[in-house]
Amino acid sequence: MSSLTGRITKNAKDLFKFLKETYMAWDRNDPFAQSAIIAYYTLFSLPSLLMIVTSIASAFIGAEAVQGRIHDEIARFISPEVAKSIEEMISNVTLQNDNWVTLIISIAALIYGATGVFFQMKKTMNTIWNVTEKKQNFKRMLINRAIAFGMVLVLGFMLLVAFVVTVLLNILTEYLSNFAPQVTVIFADILRFLVSFLFIAALFAAMFKILPDVKMGYKTTILGASITAILFLIGEQLLGIYFSSSNPASVYGGAASIVLVLLWVNYTCLILFFGAEITVQYAIVKKHRIVPSSHAKLAHTEEMEALREKEKQLEADKKKALELATNPEEEDTNATP
Repeated sequence: MSSLTGRITKNAKDLFKFLKETYMAWDRNDPFAQSAIIAYYTLFSLPSLLMIVTSIASAFIGAEAVQGRIHDEIARFISPEVAKSIEEMISNVTLQNDNWVTLIISIAALIYGATGVFFQMKKTMNTIWNVTEKKQNFKRMLINRAIAFGMVLVLGFMLLVAFVVTVLLNILTEYLSNFAPQVTVIFADILRFLVSFLFIAALFAAMFKILPDVKMGYKTTILGASITAILFLIGEQLLGIYFSSSNPASVYGGAASIVLVLLWVNYTCLILFFGAEITVQYAIVKKHRIVPSSHAKLAHTEEMEALREKEKQLEADKKKALELATNPEEEDTNATP
């Protein structure tokens, strides 16, 4: 019995130490400022992002079905008012096709706007994983935008899959309700929770795998994404209670929808970054080998190079100061016009 108690105490201490290290690392990266930045970019990226995502899914299941799905999800996560405002945003984003030059410019602007939020999120993920790019030039910027656009396509594909799974789930529950209505309700709730969990975990796994410039194993990725998904679902319930009870955007009148979007994205990013830090700390504890990509390097390498350059500069300044101190007359002569 004492041995079991000792193991439980040791595991509790290890867990507390792990969470403490995770929180300290999360706090050092200034997550509130990073979340605010991404919330700002999300506000401007949202119309373009949603238009591209809905266009991808609409090619298979129709525009009305996709927009209805997005409306329902946003209404569930945030509020019906925000869902209605975002639905109007999607309908207001159009491509001008008077001529091919205008069309190309419109498409480029649409893609640039849609990738903004993932482009910024990639930078934050690199900070969390303590890596930095070797070269930051126009070519690398285009590649990063392409990676961010890949996340947009992944989001569109996952929306399509989620819609199909939901339709199949509704058909199954309607069929089972003919035999056991009460049991079917519980069964449907459990299935919907599992579908939501798998969808969110898959999205986070894609973000952890695609966005940061590191080579990460699938085991670490899946575990980190699963923990982050659980934290997200818990946070979703808490945010729902907070929004419904305190109504934080009520004082903003017509801008209430914008405020709610900013608040929801801000809080969601805080959860996402904490989940990413858990993934990093887990990799450290388990000694998983995670290395930078070919075009990136560890951030401390760049810091060490800067320190070495600083040391060289200090040595040069010290040498010059000694020369001036031992040759004051020569310095005065050189200084005379």
